[in-house]
Amino acid sequence: MRNQPLYEHQTQSLEVHRGQDRVFDASDPGTGKTRVAIESFSERRIRGGGKALILAPKSILRAAWASDFRKFAPHISTSCAFATNRVAAFRIEADAYITNHAASVWLAKRDPSFFESYDTLMIDESGAFNNPSSQRSKSINKIKQYFKHRLAMNGTPSPNTITEIWHQMFILDDGERLGPSFFSFRMATCNPVQQGP
Repeated sequence: MRNQPLYEHQTQSLEVHRGQDRVFDASDPGTGKTRVAIESFSERRIRGGGKALILAPKSILRAAWASDFRKFAPHISTSCAFATNRVAAFRIEADAYITNHAASVWLAKRDPSFFESYDTLMIDESGAFNNPSSQRSKSINKIKQYFKHRLAMNGTPSPNTITEIWHQMFILDDGERLGPSFFSFRMATCNPVQQGP
C-alpha cells in the first residue's frame, strides 16, 4: 500500500502542505486528507523534524489514523493514547502520538518540557473545537504555541453558521486572517436578530 500513488487532488494538497507551516484542509469528506497529512509529516520527520501530536475522534484513533500510518508510512511509529492508557502511551517512544480531542485538557496541564520533541500538531475533525469558550478549546490554545507546524482538517468546517470557522482558524494562525476576537468576527459576518421582547 505504501507505493499506492496519490490521486491528483492529494498531490495538489501535499504541495500546499510542503509550502506552508499552517494548513486548513477543508477537502470533501472521503478525499484522503489523512493520507496527505501522513505523507507531509513523514517527509519532515525523515529530514529530522520533530514528533507529531494528532487529535482525532476517539472512534478513529486506531481504525483510521494508526491503520493509515501502517499502510502509507510503516517507517513512522505511532502510539494511541486513550483515557485508560494515556500516561503510558505518551511514555512509549514513537514518532506520532494519536489521541482524542478531550485529551487536550490533560495535555494543557503538562509542563512545557513535555512538548520539546514535538513540532507538528494535527487536528482531525477540527469542528470539535469550534466553540472558543469550551474547556477543550481553551486547552488547545494553551499548547498550540509549542508547534511550528499546525494542521486542521474538517470536511464540513461550518455546518451551522459561519462563526464556527473562527476558532478552528484561530488555532492555526493566532488570529492573523479572521482576527483575534471571536465577537468582532461575529459582528462583521452576522446580522443580529432580536429574540423575544
